[in-house]
Amino acid sequence: MKVILIQDIKNLGKKGDTKEVSNGYARNYLLPKNMVKVATPEATAIAEKEKEHAKKRQTENSKKLMDLADSLKGKIIFIKTKEKKGKLFGSIGPKEIRKALALENIDIQENNIIQKNPIKKVGEHKIKIELANNIEADIMLEVTGDK
Repeated sequence: MKVILIQDIKNLGKKGDTKEVSNGYARNYLLPKNMVKVATPEATAIAEKEKEHAKKRQTENSKKLMDLADSLKGKIIFIKTKEKKGKLFGSIGPKEIRKALALENIDIQENNIIQKNPIKKVGEHKIKIELANNIEADIMLEVTGDK
């Protein structure tokens, strides 16, 4: 039986793919769980259009992320915090970096900020921001003491 996947199915395919599966697998498992629909000519045409729209949205999204990465490259962000003799009271992590970026009207999620260890010293620190799989940018974070 030829079916169109409504969602990603492990070991079968991605959403929108047209696949040939056994009648029993389709009738007893995939169709009752609304994971697929029967591939009629109309449904196939609709699925192809949806796939094209999804590809177009993905391309537009990638372009926006590339532009954001270009605008971030070489950017310097400043954070003032309490310190004594160069050591911070507490540490600076992705949450604080995100807040500092938000003050500059840059909206980035905390999980996009790649940081091996929390920052515990005053000075300049290189921070990696990963927006998507192959789209990343490095910014400089300058931590200064607020006595």
